[in-house]
Amino acid sequence: MRLDGPSLENIVNTNIKSEGLIRGVIQVPADGKPIILLSDHGTIGGYPKIATVISADLDKIAQLTPGTNIQFKEVNLAEAEKLFKEYTDETTKYLNEHN
Repeated sequence: MRLDGPSLENIVNTNIKSEGLIRGVIQVPADGKPIILLSDHGTIGGYPKIATVISADLDKIAQLTPGTNIQFKEVNLAEAEKLFKEYTDETTKYLNEHN
């Protein structure tokens, strides 16, 4: 998912070693326009990584339509785990109600 907005400038180094990637990672290519890697991402990449979308929000972000504004919020591991548990509980409840 390509993001649009102000370009992010890499003032450190654009030539970094390739590293493993996970779904939801936010990378910044040389053009400064961040991308969020979703289910069809590669396994390694060499762009700087600035953040990762938490697991609880991946389904939501994948369903956004072009032009939707996104606001990011930093969360710690405990909060991310709590939100993921709530997400899985809600999903399980929904699936049980619709079977």
